Amino acid sequence: MDRPLEGRGTETEREESAGHALHEYRERRRRRRAEDTYFGSAEVLLEAVEAGLGDRERVQRRIDILRQAEEDGMAPELVEMLYDVAREKGVDPVLAYEVVRSGLGVMPPPDGVSNAPAYVETDKYVPEWLAPPIPPDDLLRERMLHLSFLRLRSLLERHEDVEEALRAFAREPDVGYIGY
Repeated sequence: MDRPLEGRGTETEREESAGHALHEYRERRRRRRAEDTYFGSAEVLLEAVEAGLGDRERVQRRIDILRQAEEDGMAPELVEMLYDVAREKGVDPVLAYEVVRSGLGVMPPPDGVSNAPAYVETDKYVPEWLAPPIPPDDLLRERMLHLSFLRLRSLLERHEDVEEALRAFAREPDVGYIGY
């Protein structure tokens, strides 16, 4: 079953992309720690990665990711969004960055998403249309990041080996090259 689906690539290509993302994540951590013998940590969940870090170190991590993204040519808005969503879902933002750089993610639903308010207005005298709708591209990007990182988190918790979790993520039927 190595057939390419529209926009999804083959399962082998997606697994190679997931492996590449993990390799880059581990390399980035190795360079940051400046240890020649360090081959990456199995800690990819936010609680473990940021355990013992102070506010200053957390802010510096965010700045480092934004700086690296700028060097890689990624839009700052996307990086800030992925950083916030990754933290919210409990995934190390550096791993999330590498997954997004690889292009892998949960594909959008075929019928798209709505940008109408998802909640009822509390003031019945203020019409819904008064608030500007969120641009559909931003809404879709954010929802796909949420779904992708939520799925990734659940697989990281289910599999002891990070590589196996990323391969399982790449094998999911609705995962493909989303091109955030």
